[in-house]
Amino acid sequence: MTKFIIVVLLTTFPVLGQTTPVLTVPPPTDRERVQADRAKAAEDEKVAPITRPWDRDADGKRPWERKSAKP
Repeated sequence: MTKFIIVVLLTTFPVLGQTTPVLTVPPPTDRERVQADRAKAAEDEKVAPITRPWDRDADGKRPWERKSAKP
């Protein structure tokens, strides 16, 4: 009987000691990954003139991007 009580105590006390429930977060879906990648690319493009000034012209455009023709 004492062995049974010891086994019960050893198996239940670690469970009772947990402060937060163990929740598993499902991995992101393919759609969520694509959306995150596109959002990151858009953010990188927005801050690119600041972070990579060496591949931009004075107007902030890359040399291979079309420039608007102003008369």
